[in-house]
Amino acid sequence: MNEHRDHILGWMNELWNKWRGHLHAKYVKDKPIQQSLKNVPSGVDKKEWEWLVKEHFASESFQLVFEFGGGVKAKDLKSGTSSKAELLSALRSTREDIKSLNEENKSLNEESKSLNARLSTIEDEMKEIMKMKEFFAAQQSHVPPITSVSTE
Repeated sequence: MNEHRDHILGWMNELWNKWRGHLHAKYVKDKPIQQSLKNVPSGVDKKEWEWLVKEHFASESFQLVFEFGGGVKAKDLKSGTSSKAELLSALRSTREDIKSLNEENKSLNEESKSLNARLSTIEDEMKEIMKMKEFFAAQQSHVPPITSVSTE
């Protein structure tokens, strides 16, 4: 289950980075920052675009990484539709797994509560048995031992 989750999250992270790299290459690279801010890509919120350009693309850490070849290549952006279908299929499967595991977890929690209640009852009964044992032991210590009667 965690393997699927980690794989999907890794894949989504890779797709996100590639998309962000595509935005940088098309809308920001080799352009003045003011022009980049005005040219908001379709499907991107204006405030989020401003943050991405000002805080990420214009940051010193991004500039250093990009200068040393950290940019996205055109071939990285070409992914077939089968990848999307596979991702959606894996996502559906993961959601079904999560639903199944949640139901199993709920059932196990109920069983655990039932077992804890039974254990508590058994512990209470054992305490009563120990009290009775102590009571009988105390009674026997006050009774003189029975000696065998000789028939000679």
